[in-house]
Amino acid sequence: MKRHAHQGLFSAVKVITVFILFSAAAGCKKSDYSVYLGSNVNIANDIVFAERGLFHTFNLIVRANLDSTIMKNGFGIIDNAIIVYDSTLRKFEIRYPDKKCADSTWRNGTIIIVFTGNFFTPGTIGILNYENYSEDGRTFIGKDSLVNQGNASGGMLSYASFIDSLQITKKAPNSTKWNSRFVYHIPPLFSIHPGNLPSLTITGSANGVSCGNYVFSFQISNALVDSLSCPWIREGTMNLSTPTTVITSGTIEYMNKAKCDNRVTYNFQGNIYEWWINQRKLSI
Repeated sequence: MKRHAHQGLFSAVKVITVFILFSAAAGCKKSDYSVYLGSNVNIANDIVFAERGLFHTFNLIVRANLDSTIMKNGFGIIDNAIIVYDSTLRKFEIRYPDKKCADSTWRNGTIIIVFTGNFFTPGTIGILNYENYSEDGRTFIGKDSLVNQGNASGGMLSYASFIDSLQITKKAPNSTKWNSRFVYHIPPLFSIHPGNLPSLTITGSANGVSCGNYVFSFQISNALVDSLSCPWIREGTMNLSTPTTVITSGTIEYMNKAKCDNRVTYNFQGNIYEWWINQRKLSI
């Protein structure tokens, strides 16, 4: 009888212990992860990685056109990028010699942009091509069509960006397929000079397929703020549609208004992920 009693007591303690361990593990979760959210995070990560490169490139183009040395002498260096400018052809070559930039991203290769006129003149069109260009090992294949739409209310200059069929490949054959329509809003020229770089605002939308083969689209619901003096997006929100995942909607939000850092937050119906935009930390 004593032996059976001891065995019963041991079994009860074992069950209670397992329950406590399970409860403790569940308590560490931020919310209900009973559904698989890896597909959602895969989409959000691909979006952040893609737009990081696109916004950084436009940022650099603006800075190059504000740099009197580059515009006069045809050569300069900005954030480890070697910039060569041909004033006759209105052609910029941005050459990255496999170095880390201010946003902790390793860039390598060349980006070529040819404009039809002065960058700040309404009506100017620019065609941007990626030439064996990569970021943290992700290869960009495609082009960006830029159109100066002139001044809008408040004197802001609008530059439209049209990207069709951009492909970003980390490990073949998997790649991100990207299409977007963005508008970069630039402050009035009289307030811009290299010693006091302004903040651009970005609006628009995009759609595509993530490297995990998940369809997505998003709309910028609160304008993204791209400070030329900070290597990361400072603030703004994007509303996501992820129709092929269990949770079919979510948001990506930048909340760095008070300081310049690389934090980004994903929210999938209360499931919160807070990341750093870094190749080692932006993951699942």
